[in-house]
Amino acid sequence: VGLELERSFGGEAANLVKSAGNSAASLIELITRHFPGFRDHSLYKGHQVFLYKRAQIFVADLWGAFKGENYGEFYDIKSITIFADYIVPAVLRELGILKYESNLCCSIDSNSEIVPGSEEEVEIRACSVHAVEKMRELINKKFGKQVRASESLPLFFE
Repeated sequence: VGLELERSFGGEAANLVKSAGNSAASLIELITRHFPGFRDHSLYKGHQVFLYKRAQIFVADLWGAFKGENYGEFYDIKSITIFADYIVPAVLRELGILKYESNLCCSIDSNSEIVPGSEEEVEIRACSVHAVEKMRELINKKFGKQVRASESLPLFFE
């Protein structure tokens, strides 16, 4: 990371953030283009699937740390999705929003590893993002206000 920051951004993370022009989507694109460790993608049935969890967390952390101002000011912060990790699917499953086939249920319930990049893992993560986006749409319709993906789960049950 340090070498790429030096090479492309004068050694300053602030320059990376500034070069995105207050766009969360642009910053995610810059991060994933310049830093391979942030390229969260898998091959799923012959198609590349990009989830960019780490890059989105970086942007969300900036937004939160700076309270939406200065380095954390992004005019399109609502464009980032929920972070497709293991916690969100577990919550969605517990709430009955995600349902798995019996073999997958047995694997998860027995704490067997879901192989990173496997079809099951990609499906779980992608379906979690999709489910939260659908919940966000319902919240927007029901409450008449725009919410970020990270706000969707708590508001859904108000």
